[in-house]
Amino acid sequence: MATADRTTRTEQIRALLVCNDGDYFVRHRLGVATRLSSIGADVTVIAGGKPIPARSVQGWRYIHSHIERFRFAPVSDFVLMARTARAIWLLKPDAVQLITLKPTIFSGIASVACHLLCGYPKRILVTLPGLGRMMSRPKRPGERHYPIGTAFTLLIVWILARFDCVHFTFETRHDFEFWSSKGIASNENSSIIDGAGVDPELFYPSRISRSNSKTKIIFASRLLRPKGLGVFLMAARQLANRPDVQFIVAGMSDDQDPDSFRPEYLRQLNEICFLGYVGDMPSLLRNCDIVCLPTRYGEGIPRILIEAAATGLASIVSDHPGCCEVVENGVTGQILSAFSDFEMSQELSVAVVEYLENPERLKEHKQAAYRHFRSRKFNEDACVARFIDLLGIDSAASSK
Repeated sequence: MATADRTTRTEQIRALLVCNDGDYFVRHRLGVATRLSSIGADVTVIAGGKPIPARSVQGWRYIHSHIERFRFAPVSDFVLMARTARAIWLLKPDAVQLITLKPTIFSGIASVACHLLCGYPKRILVTLPGLGRMMSRPKRPGERHYPIGTAFTLLIVWILARFDCVHFTFETRHDFEFWSSKGIASNENSSIIDGAGVDPELFYPSRISRSNSKTKIIFASRLLRPKGLGVFLMAARQLANRPDVQFIVAGMSDDQDPDSFRPEYLRQLNEICFLGYVGDMPSLLRNCDIVCLPTRYGEGIPRILIEAAATGLASIVSDHPGCCEVVENGVTGQILSAFSDFEMSQELSVAVVEYLENPERLKEHKQAAYRHFRSRKFNEDACVARFIDLLGIDSAASSK
């Protein structure tokens, strides 16, 4: 009877989630929509990018919208704002979650306007998983920067932060301090959540020893230069003559991203094994030894590093705030300190050789990585529960 009462109360709860990219939503934020639906909430998702496959839309409503992720585009940005306002006006959601900067800006304007006009949504949760290209300061000559777009973004987010119904989530203390320095984030209106988490029922260490004598090092992320793929390729070339190591690349290319590597180029490289998109990442990771991510991308906590730790792999990463949240230098992996791509590739090569020549050290780091995962709140269920709590769904349910 208690279960039936809970279902009755939550049937009227409505939530609207807005994300700039459908692929990202499915990989990183699907758990929130799924959990909300499982407790009886009416969930609607607006997402850009490629349409989400029907098989992934289970128990919630999906609205596809063109969202220009790499620049301000007046027409599509206005459409996103109007579409969000219309959805709020019709659905009257108790809570809205805005994921990444573009929805924060334009869906944020619509959400606050509707909150003032009709009282819905009652809660606006702004989820910023990283600084992105827009807010990241250029670290190298020639890197893109967007002074006008950055100023506009800061203004809108500053305005959003003036409303009591708005709460922010970040993945690292570094990002929180950045937004705090702009007069936006505070201990009262913000929370830090350790990424999106992973499912330990899917990601776990291999229970059998691999007979392959080669040490397998994998880059598994979007095929972007800022993610460090160029550095990874240079290191693979530098160690191409070693018979005891294999460099593997897995990930998706984004034709709209100007910093993306093309799959046809990667397929012709002899120094790597290019797999492209991999559907069964847990099995692939259990067949590897080291995850490498020499990123300088403005992201939060890279999910691949949490997956690596859950699978019991060592990691070699750049000195990036999100990477340092997962990897303990000299304990669960190695953190590269070099600045330029070439210097970082050389440092990466040295780190790989150290593991090749000290297999016991690699084994220790792999075991320590798994212990570190177990000690932190990187579990997907824990992360999803925190998001739902911040959306105020439970408190809203109990009042209906």
